[in-house]
Amino acid sequence: MTCMPLRYLELDNNIYDMLLQGLLSVVNEIFPLAEHRMCARHIYANWRKKHRLQEYQKRFWKIAKASSEMLFNHYKNKLANKTPRGWKDLQNTDPIHWCRAWFKVGSNCESVDNNMSESFNSWIIEARFKPILTMLEDIRILVTRRIQENRSNSERWLMEICPNIIRKVCKIRHRTQYCHVLWNGEAGFEVRDKKWRFTVDLNNKTCSCRYWQVSGIPCAHACAALFKMSEEPNKYVHNCFSLEAYKRTYQHVLQPVEHESAWPVSPNPKPLPPRVKKMPGRPKKNRRKDPSEPKKSSTKSSRVGTKIRCGRCKRDGHNSRTCPRMMVFILSSYYHVICLLLPDALTFGA
Repeated sequence: MTCMPLRYLELDNNIYDMLLQGLLSVVNEIFPLAEHRMCARHIYANWRKKHRLQEYQKRFWKIAKASSEMLFNHYKNKLANKTPRGWKDLQNTDPIHWCRAWFKVGSNCESVDNNMSESFNSWIIEARFKPILTMLEDIRILVTRRIQENRSNSERWLMEICPNIIRKVCKIRHRTQYCHVLWNGEAGFEVRDKKWRFTVDLNNKTCSCRYWQVSGIPCAHACAALFKMSEEPNKYVHNCFSLEAYKRTYQHVLQPVEHESAWPVSPNPKPLPPRVKKMPGRPKKNRRKDPSEPKKSSTKSSRVGTKIRCGRCKRDGHNSRTCPRMMVFILSSYYHVICLLLPDALTFGA
């Protein structure tokens, strides 16, 4: 999966088409079987510059996460009724690259954003600003430690599938309370989810909402059909999420490396460092986050927009340390002290 967070709304359509066609042709030539996706979060960040209402954000993500063409058309029409210009701007990028309804079956990845790459960049944030050899050495140490920790953790797991997938299945199971199942007597099920109706086939492991096929995890409709048959949804999760597949992923380890003084010396000339142009101000390490992104801390809330009330005079706009009454009290106290000490000061000067 490739991600292309181009700022398409800021470019002229002709210029954007020229840039996009060049990149798409290269990707299709080098990776002919790879699915080309775009990061929905970057697309929304660019689209939000012209359409800032909070309700538009929810409607956008419902469109991006719609797993079938029927759901996509429904949420698309809702957004188009609210803001026709907004939907027209959103069509500048083909939804087949960032909407779940057109994702290919087989990758078992329903992600519509590029958080995997963002997590990796955040993981190596300290090493990225070091020289090339030091950077690679730090990344090697991080990867070695991660493989060892994941191998050790998997030895203690007693379940058949990975813990993160179990937590995801548990969240899906809670949504089955809104589903009503009609069984045809074989492997076909008709599931009503509020105002929607979907068909489930347990033999082929498919659902007409397509979430099961795209993600490899039974959707809420499939779970409701499995509960009807007294079956456990965890048994119908794709094998790529099994504990056995997880252990095969980390069966290969990195071998220990001696100190750099024992490394062989290359006869080639040493590469020169890149030219660094010092910019004014302190260099930034973290990327600039969009205002719509959640804050890093889950326990502290932002104080932006809150009104400050003084605990002394109970008025808004200042706190007790900058209270005018407090300043008057302090100045009056200093005035009395100066008046008491002034006669002595005058006598000492005489």
